[in-house]
Amino acid sequence: MPKICLIRPSIVVPAKNMTTMFTPPLGLAYVAGALRNSGFDVQFIDAVGESLDTRHPSDFDCYLYGLSPSQTVDRIRSDTEIIGVGFGFSFEWPTCRDLVEAIRDRFPSALLLGGGEHVTAVPEQTMRESALDIGILGEGEETAVEIAKGYASGRLEYRNIPGITYLDTHGEVIINERRARKRDIDEIIWPAWDLMPIENYLERGYGFGVNRGRSMPVMASRGCPYQCTFCSNPAMWTTRWIPRDPDLLLDEMQFYQKNYGAENFDFYDLTAIVKKSWIIDFCNKIEEREMKFTWQLPSGTRTEAIDGEVARLLFKSGCRNMSYSPESGSHGVLKRIKKKIHPGSVINSIHSATLNGMNIKCNIIFGFPGETLKEIFESYLFIIKMALAGAFDISIWAFSPYPGSELFDEISQRKNFQLDDGYYDSLRSYADTTSTISYSEHISDKKLRLLRTVGVMVFYFVSWARRPVRPFKIVWNLARGKQESRAELGLYNVLRRARLKPS
Repeated sequence: MPKICLIRPSIVVPAKNMTTMFTPPLGLAYVAGALRNSGFDVQFIDAVGESLDTRHPSDFDCYLYGLSPSQTVDRIRSDTEIIGVGFGFSFEWPTCRDLVEAIRDRFPSALLLGGGEHVTAVPEQTMRESALDIGILGEGEETAVEIAKGYASGRLEYRNIPGITYLDTHGEVIINERRARKRDIDEIIWPAWDLMPIENYLERGYGFGVNRGRSMPVMASRGCPYQCTFCSNPAMWTTRWIPRDPDLLLDEMQFYQKNYGAENFDFYDLTAIVKKSWIIDFCNKIEEREMKFTWQLPSGTRTEAIDGEVARLLFKSGCRNMSYSPESGSHGVLKRIKKKIHPGSVINSIHSATLNGMNIKCNIIFGFPGETLKEIFESYLFIIKMALAGAFDISIWAFSPYPGSELFDEISQRKNFQLDDGYYDSLRSYADTTSTISYSEHISDKKLRLLRTVGVMVFYFVSWARRPVRPFKIVWNLARGKQESRAELGLYNVLRRARLKPS
């Protein structure tokens, strides 16, 4: 059997970014578990987790956190025949591309695979501009196993494998038909956390959410049934939402408690709470098993199913932090981006969740194509209502045309649109206000930057005026090294980075 190496590259972070997240690589860990379960010898290099306290200067006023590219390549075993690289968010494409080039130089005969959201969203550029042999599209477990088995048998026929892209003998990019989504996700093998330095994350409390102790990532569902025009989910996962069996999910969580000392769980779902009956069943079964832990929904969830009854159950079961992603308070914007929510129901849900002890963060996006100042001010009013309802934190992002999204397809048709390294760097502006770019013809870059700042100031002014103890609690928690809110997490990250010295 060929030896396989899977690599999670180091992450690129803008120097002024407040939202650095050092998270275990859940997607690639699933692929590693599937390959090992099929009998393959798998090496896992997590370039972030193996060097969490180092950073290297990078292009575009950024830092590379983790191992340097040369250090990463040096860790690959010399007898490795298949090397897979996880391509995460598209703003990391240039870094991943260059890493693959360095791997190819060191391992000219190895089969190089790449997968993840970026490869799925931009397969043609990925294959033309990188040294990859095969790009894996969408869910990767079954496809990776089929490729490895074909290679092991000596009968690897690219044209017969669904869900991949590659260059043919004439240099043309071939994109095979997508592999059907796995319907029974409870059959998917658990992530192979023992192959990577998971303890490095656990001992620091690092994860996707607020630091509430030793945090393990889990996924309760895959996919999202909605079709927001700014989101790449339809291209990556399709719009079919599939939840796991609550008992089997809790079996996995109990395993992590016993074997890794897990105290908190970060749910990496795109949209964890879709069916009210599912979340009620899940919360009740936590109580039936008498399990004790905290858990969070940090990536954003829908609010429709979260009423007073559900909020009480969530808190009782250990859920402490949730992120809501209404994106806008303007009905016109919501209609154009196909965000099927009603702002009034979001406010009611925030109120119910806050009353029941939940810590709520809200995500808003400014600068959508066609967005006007009037619509921004409608969102300001909505922001005030969210603050009054009890939301603890807010992030106001700048819209970026993300590869794989409907709006990206529209904007990329413009004659002056260049899919170059400068464009990929611009995707970081969602979190770095100093490089904000506006895609609305009605709002300049400078004005959008100001509008974002004013929106955040308005939210916290109203929130703290309504609940004046909150800013003092933030300072008190930071002084004690404790985190309860995303604001505290962001401030902790800023203080931590200030103490780091570039490698």
